[in-house]
Amino acid sequence: MSSDHRKPRVFPAVLALFTFALSWYVLHSYFSNTLGRITLQGKFPPGTQLAIESRNKFGSVGSHIVDLGGQPLNVVKRVGSNRLNAPARGLSLIFTVPKQEVAAGNNIINIYNLQLEQPFSGLNAISKESLSKVFRSNGFFGRNSSFLKVSAETGKVTMTFRGQLPKAPIAWPLISALFLALLVWLLTRSHRFSELPAIRDMSLGRNISSDHEFNTINGIRGIAALLVLFSHAAPGFKAVNVGIALLFVISGFLLSKPFVLDPSKVFSWGNIESYLLKRVKRILPMYYVFIFISFVLTYDLDTAARNFLFVEGSGHLWPMTQIFTFYMLLPLVLILTSMLWRWHRILPVIVLVAVGLLWLFVMTDWKPFYNGRYFKEFYLHAFLLGVAGAYIQFDLLTKLNLSRYRQPLAVVLFVVTVMTIAWSAPINPPSWIHPFIRDFYGKCLLSLLIIMLALQVRGTWVSALIANPLFKSIGVVGFSFYLLHGLGMDLALQLQSTVFGVVSPSDRSWPFVGIAFALTYFMSLFTYSYIERPFFGYRENRR
Repeated sequence: MSSDHRKPRVFPAVLALFTFALSWYVLHSYFSNTLGRITLQGKFPPGTQLAIESRNKFGSVGSHIVDLGGQPLNVVKRVGSNRLNAPARGLSLIFTVPKQEVAAGNNIINIYNLQLEQPFSGLNAISKESLSKVFRSNGFFGRNSSFLKVSAETGKVTMTFRGQLPKAPIAWPLISALFLALLVWLLTRSHRFSELPAIRDMSLGRNISSDHEFNTINGIRGIAALLVLFSHAAPGFKAVNVGIALLFVISGFLLSKPFVLDPSKVFSWGNIESYLLKRVKRILPMYYVFIFISFVLTYDLDTAARNFLFVEGSGHLWPMTQIFTFYMLLPLVLILTSMLWRWHRILPVIVLVAVGLLWLFVMTDWKPFYNGRYFKEFYLHAFLLGVAGAYIQFDLLTKLNLSRYRQPLAVVLFVVTVMTIAWSAPINPPSWIHPFIRDFYGKCLLSLLIIMLALQVRGTWVSALIANPLFKSIGVVGFSFYLLHGLGMDLALQLQSTVFGVVSPSDRSWPFVGIAFALTYFMSLFTYSYIERPFFGYRENRR
């Protein structure tokens, strides 16, 4: 028996205890005073509205409006709210009668009975005789205290629940928290977190290119993915175009690398077929799963079909149509550049930059990609810039020894990276740099500069900063992270409002960013490991 099996593993127990404590806190907040549906029967002046205000443990107040109808005053009506599912410790019922009805003398509300439904506490039926014992109000009058008199000045009368709403039995959150803790314990006992493909793949650098290159590129991918998330969720942050520019340039840079190292490969159909198959296997499984969940399961089959066929890239999926189109075009681009390379090694770079600039200035008005709301132009120049960078990095610079300049280049890299992000997010750049940072092409140039500098500063503090475990791990699962970040944001909003009862939670705050990041990252770990990873394999470096 191996020593690994003889040693007791503490981590599963610790993680299970943490899961129990966290889930107990969350579930107790949700189960303890959840308010379901409110139903009442009585006589109400025409046009009366009921506002249901619930207060949760955090002090947030939620309001739900119910129209009590336009029947005459002498008609008994039974009305109910929609299912609220809101954690509540306090409850107020505010009746509002139209001023013309109050002026006409229709200012009396007669409640026959009231029912409070709590999903985990049962049904609390309140008769007209006990109404004033359960609620307090200045509007109660009469012998049986079921009549409410509306204020002549405001047209309103309020009933407030005395004390707190009934609590659910402790078994609900306790059993649920124990179940989750047991599930986590069993999974972590039989599976190590380090064995998760998404985590294991973080150490594959030497099997592909080199540890430095692999870690650096994944670190930059992680930064790009975080910039997209921050731009959609963080207050005052607008660096989404920098994140997209980094992803587009990296695509051109890495996909052309094997053909730059060996230009003859592009003239072999077997190599082209292998390249296309790998691209299809790399993106289609996860992309199609996401489309299925987002559109097919919601019966939006028309949108699903257009996204399946890359005719449309809905919402944040718009880069997918561009990336897939570039995948198909890249072999043609590389055939041309490989022929130019045979004449002179500098020609591919000159032609790629020239064609990219020509495309930028001439093809800007051509917008072939439908986003679901508008059309997007084809950013071919961004991908071509990445291909040009590959020729510079893996061909022209191979004979230059830049290792002696690592530290100065590291400082330049740090300044360029920080300023690019800052000037694209909350800080306005100086007027002299604004024209360069404003346009998408300028962001692509800076992205290429960041990538190439990062590959030159091996062993420096900036290299360690870029390739830190967090950025690197996000970069490994970057494709899933990008696809799922919108879902993570939606879940973060629902978690705040449904479980914690936060009314109108902000979708532009740093706590929201933290929750959305955690949800997106953990979803990405599993979708990468069990949807993306089984369909593709890394090619080991055999050079």
